[in-house]
Amino acid sequence: MTIAEGHTLLLEPDRQDGARCFLIERGLLKVSLSSTDGQPITLGFLQAGDQLPLEFQRRATMHLEAITPVQLSECGGEAPQPGQHSLNDWAVDLLLIRRLTTAEQRLTALLRLLAERIGRRHKDWYVLPIQLTHAQIADLIGHTRVTVTQQFSLLRRARLIETCRGPAGDLRLAPGLVEPVVADLVAGLRPIG
Repeated sequence: MTIAEGHTLLLEPDRQDGARCFLIERGLLKVSLSSTDGQPITLGFLQAGDQLPLEFQRRATMHLEAITPVQLSECGGEAPQPGQHSLNDWAVDLLLIRRLTTAEQRLTALLRLLAERIGRRHKDWYVLPIQLTHAQIADLIGHTRVTVTQQFSLLRRARLIETCRGPAGDLRLAPGLVEPVVADLVAGLRPIG
C-alpha cells in the first residue's frame, strides 16, 4: 500500500480479533487517532523499518499522514528488531514526556526523542525532517501554544535551535540539546529510551 506525500489514509475501527501490523518499507509517516473533540491525537512518527501495529485501530479511526511518500506492507506482528520502533514505543515515550514537570523538560525531551528517532546529523546540527507548528508541539507535550512559543524563543536565544530558511523550513537542534550528557543537565532528565 502506498500513501502519497501530504495525503492521509484513514483506517476505520476494526473489531476483528488477532493483531495485524504494517511494516513501513519507505518514507516517514505521522500516526494519529481520532479523538472525541474532532482533533486527531498524534501517537508518533514512523519511518522505514518501523512497525505500525493496528491494535489501536480497534477503538478509533487511525490517521496515517505521509510526511514523505510512504510504502507499507503487511507484517506478522513480530517484535521490532534493534533500531526499529513500533507505534507502541512512541505512545509510551510521549506519555512519559507528559509526566515531566516543566514545559522546558517536556519540550527538551520531545525534541530529543524526535532527533533520536527520525532526525539526522548534518554538520554541527541535528535536523528534523518534519515541520510541526507550535500548536502541534503543544498538543504533544500537554502545554499551551504560547508556552511552546516562549520556550522556543529561549532555546533560540541560547542558540540551541534554529529554523532553516527556505521551503523545507527544517528545524535544527544543537548537539547540546540532543546528546545525553548535556541534554540531561539542561532538562534535568534521565535519557529517554
